[in-house]
Amino acid sequence: MKKMPGGLREGSCVSQRGVHGQAPDVLRKRMVAELRERGSITSDAVEAAFLRVPRHLFAPEVSPEDVYSAPEGIFTKYNARGKPVSSVSAPWLHARMLEAARVGQGMKVLEIGSGGANAALLAELVGGHGSVTTIDIDPDITTRARRLLDQAGYGRVQVEQADGAQPLADAPAGGFDRIIVTVGAADLAAAWQEQLAPDGRLVVPLRFRGLARTIAFAREGHHLCSDTLIRSGFVAMQGFSAHAPRSVRLAGRDVRLVVDEDQEADADALIEAFTGPGHEVWTGVELGGQEGLLPRLEVWLAGAIAPYGRLRATPEAAERGLVGWVLDRGMPAVWDHSTLAYVALRLAPASESYELGVIAHGPGREQLAGRLAEAVRRFDREARNADEPRVRAYRRGGPEVPDGVTIDKPSARLTIT
Repeated sequence: MKKMPGGLREGSCVSQRGVHGQAPDVLRKRMVAELRERGSITSDAVEAAFLRVPRHLFAPEVSPEDVYSAPEGIFTKYNARGKPVSSVSAPWLHARMLEAARVGQGMKVLEIGSGGANAALLAELVGGHGSVTTIDIDPDITTRARRLLDQAGYGRVQVEQADGAQPLADAPAGGFDRIIVTVGAADLAAAWQEQLAPDGRLVVPLRFRGLARTIAFAREGHHLCSDTLIRSGFVAMQGFSAHAPRSVRLAGRDVRLVVDEDQEADADALIEAFTGPGHEVWTGVELGGQEGLLPRLEVWLAGAIAPYGRLRATPEAAERGLVGWVLDRGMPAVWDHSTLAYVALRLAPASESYELGVIAHGPGREQLAGRLAEAVRRFDREARNADEPRVRAYRRGGPEVPDGVTIDKPSARLTIT
């Protein structure tokens, strides 16, 4: 039996009052006020939905206080290897996704990934004249969702066991007004575009080039274009579209290069390169106090340079001098056959800001470091003060052929500008 947050075990029961005696409705109101204050909730409709849905009923394994105060998701199922495969997302992430989806009364909504709580929120947003269908590939998860939705008073939500990447047999003739994916996807399934209404919106946590972003798409001609990017993490999708990234271990478990989309990477050559001397180029680009600059740079670089991935390193690797100063969640990296370069940080000279630089290894280290450094400087010149990057998704084999650097998924081709 799995241990859960708060020392409880999976399947155990808790009181309907918090561990300190506070009723769930008091905890819920406090949570909603905090979400409003931090800007995760911006509309009256989403606020009203959060106030009505008894979120604690969808995570009965933990106390109501843990449910309403959890800064991150609550895992509700693990696989045989102890890896989480289902969760109730963090309240702030539920809220931001729903705000990005712009769900209205009377809409037909498809949710892929059935935790239950988000489907209940959607049911509140679409009202009595709308419909919500939630699907999951795992029968344990759909059975649990059905039971919890019924207990919470949301029997009108339709729950189906199905592979979310495949077409849904009983989809509305005109398509779904909204498709919301609540599991991490490695592809933009063709079925989502095919079954999305002409003026519909698709919200999906998408992994690309080693990054994870929840993206809200709307139609733009024959393709999709993003208008919202949210840095987030989800349990990975299972089934037809499941695809794990490749890791090239450059220094055992301490340093690795994360490679997505089957980009070519000669592991032996890159490992050998990493053992050689490094070449540093400091760009003069400072982060300062601009919140969100580095996440925007990461996405922008994914559309400007290829191949592209992430260099991940343990704190011990930095202490031993194997890498420069890189963040725990990784830093942008590029490579060719026998040379690797990655973005690093240092305290800016005579400043309290941080300067972005590039460290490269391998026979072509000076050239590749210069190429990546110039891309960082170009972002600073051209995109630093612009809106967040736009991700466009074109169907593979469709009528439009995008220009420039592309990110090729099994069902879609992405560009970032």
